[in-house]
Amino acid sequence: MIAFRTFWESCLVIFEELFITIAANLLWCVLALPLPYFAFILWQEQLYPGAIILALLAPLMMGLTSGAMTRLARYLADGKAVKWELLLDGIREQPLRRIKIWYLWSVVFYACLFNVWFYGSSDGMPFYLAALFFDLTILWLGYLAFLLPMSERYPDHSLPTLLRNSAGIMFTIAGSMIIMALLMSMLFILSSLFLILMFFFFWIFATLWGTHMTDASIKIVLDRQEQAQAKSDSDTDEGPRQPKGQIRPK
Repeated sequence: MIAFRTFWESCLVIFEELFITIAANLLWCVLALPLPYFAFILWQEQLYPGAIILALLAPLMMGLTSGAMTRLARYLADGKAVKWELLLDGIREQPLRRIKIWYLWSVVFYACLFNVWFYGSSDGMPFYLAALFFDLTILWLGYLAFLLPMSERYPDHSLPTLLRNSAGIMFTIAGSMIIMALLMSMLFILSSLFLILMFFFFWIFATLWGTHMTDASIKIVLDRQEQAQAKSDSDTDEGPRQPKGQIRPK
């Protein structure tokens, strides 16, 4: 199964490049996580204007800093040598494109979260709607695991093309994606209980695992295209079919 194979590959890579992966994870936690964390705290305290402001600023910092992890994950998945300068290079290159990607993704993510909160906390509302939007939220988080590696692998693709291809790549291995989402949810809960995992490993591991899953899905698509092309070439070489049986003269 692709999900388990790529999970193990990611574990091995994290172990082999332990220090730089920890550094990338800490960089993300220090720069990107404070805004969504305090936005959540303010929302819990019903300080909604402040929570909304911080939530609107959060994709900005995430877009700026995610380049370090996606660039590192790309190099590690390709088996290339990594240097510390790679983290800064990932942040400096194409920051506006990453910010746009994060804001486009966040619009749908915030809409799903709001509907989960609204239908889950309102009396008289059908609970299945809250469950539906919760499932959509998990699906959208799984989509992010493919969107970021695709943006790193194809930096010249337009945003509509990138969004469409990322969805296609995700649904190519839909079963493995569901397994990944379930395992990643369990890892997130575990990391929330043991914060050392959250600060040192979780985010870079999720990025690296998503990169391996994306590469595996792309390979499946390319193999299918090669098989279809080979079959088409074979049919062409055979030429037009001759009629079977004896042909009587008129």
